[in-house]
Amino acid sequence: MKRKYWSLGALWLYSTILLSAQEVRVHTIGDSTMADYVENTTRTRGWGEMFQEFFYPEVEVINYARGGRSSRSFYQEGRWEKVKNNLRKGDYVLIQFAHNDEKEGGKDGADGRGTAPWTTYKSYLEKYVDETRSLGGKPIFVTPIVRRYFQKDGTISPKGCHDLSIAPDDSTLNYVRVMKYVAQERHVPVVDMTASTKAFVEQLGETATVKQIYVPTDGTHTQATGAACYAELAAEGLREKDILKKYIRTNVPLILNPTLINFDTIYAGDKATRCFDLTGLHLSPQQGTLKVKAPEGMTLTDSPESKDEKNELVLTYTNGKLWNKCFYLHYTPRKANTVSDYVTISYGDNCRKLPVQAVCKEVTNSQNITIQGKVTGMKGITFNEGNK
Repeated sequence: MKRKYWSLGALWLYSTILLSAQEVRVHTIGDSTMADYVENTTRTRGWGEMFQEFFYPEVEVINYARGGRSSRSFYQEGRWEKVKNNLRKGDYVLIQFAHNDEKEGGKDGADGRGTAPWTTYKSYLEKYVDETRSLGGKPIFVTPIVRRYFQKDGTISPKGCHDLSIAPDDSTLNYVRVMKYVAQERHVPVVDMTASTKAFVEQLGETATVKQIYVPTDGTHTQATGAACYAELAAEGLREKDILKKYIRTNVPLILNPTLINFDTIYAGDKATRCFDLTGLHLSPQQGTLKVKAPEGMTLTDSPESKDEKNELVLTYTNGKLWNKCFYLHYTPRKANTVSDYVTISYGDNCRKLPVQAVCKEVTNSQNITIQGKVTGMKGITFNEGNK
């Protein structure tokens, strides 16, 4: 049976009812591979940014992950204190650290990030577990996603799997082994994202992984498609452990990021642009076309530099997948008004609507200003070269 999307109004009403009595909250803590990003400024996306899309509305995902943080620095900077202040009895806490703990090659770093695996790293993992439980929360370990460090045989290297040890049978600098050891000691569930992401990229192959999953110039961070795929792996990992099983959506066809486009305040005559990611993971039918239609008075392009702005873009897809698609929504209001509309995404008999909001104002009591100097390019200001 095909999944049908509700109308925007019905979905809003349903979501409002559920949000007023949300059953579950999931807090995620970690580093840049899990973090949220400002969509217009970078192609990097964290899997925690996409995680909400794999839950029904009864679940709220709160992502605290931040770039550059290790198990040690996240705690010492006071970020963990903010999580604890917001933690309620019964909440889940997903804990993923290691990337920045490795900064000093397995030693405690002077900058507060690097940690020795079996001492400092271990102790901070234990702190997160014990302090979560003391507040009535439920800790879950998530082993770190792999770096795309491919070997000649097409497999990810031990270093890419967060094992800095020299000998194959040595676990002295193996961060994943430490996390699993603490999990066993403290009886903490583990979602092995190291294993699942390793299997995923090895099956995909090095060329496709570089092109479609990770930021091309970066062996650690994912772009939108990679973040969506890894968020799905994390959700599947929870479901396999029978954690939040009834709340997890399976075979989600479309992943949107963000799930609301907000232009905030725009002045009449000024052009504003917002971007959004669209990833098709399980589209039905398997082969077809997908149409993205802008709200009335707005236009779309598939790159920030494109001058070919259209009200509707049409794309073909195969194998139920549409990867690495970022769209740019442009809006130049002509008068003061409030916008509450949506981008329409349709394929086959399916439709999903992406809400769009804006507050448009007009400039009043404006005056022309003359400035002497060689600076140019400011709208509404006339420049004359000369002495100050």
